[in-house]
Amino acid sequence: MAKIKNPLPLTVEWRGTNRREVYLDYLVKENNWKVGAEVGVRIGRTLFYLLEHNLELKMYAIDKDVKQFNNGPRFEAVKDRIIILEGTSWIVHNQINEPLDFVFIDAGHSSKSVVKDINAYKPLLKTKKGLTGHDVDFPSVQAALQKCEIEYDVGPNNIWLQK
Repeated sequence: MAKIKNPLPLTVEWRGTNRREVYLDYLVKENNWKVGAEVGVRIGRTLFYLLEHNLELKMYAIDKDVKQFNNGPRFEAVKDRIIILEGTSWIVHNQINEPLDFVFIDAGHSSKSVVKDINAYKPLLKTKKGLTGHDVDFPSVQAALQKCEIEYDVGPNNIWLQK
């Protein structure tokens, strides 16, 4: 995937570290979010950070290969607040039977994949403010956001947030 050479300028006010999990933690606390989904968990860096810093948070963890994160001491400490959905992200979304406060889309980065994820998870959200994702510096992610007519802000570490 080609990235834009220069990072996009932030359109949100943020003086903290340039780590996505720290900024998402701020959003969870600021918005009092209690139920979220991470689409594309990989090893669980963001997932575990959010759960460790928000003791009332429940997360849906969606990935094609959950063996990368569903083991070890970090998983064991928070596993009672994780619902694991293994499979293609835009197909397993129908296993979520409750409204989501937020979704963080960071799975496939092709324009087609991002569009499918947005279309699958956006209807599950309580408000449009909870639609977020990663790697907005990828032209394919920008194209998907444009195709879905998503107006967005740019946060630290190339996070995008629907306005």
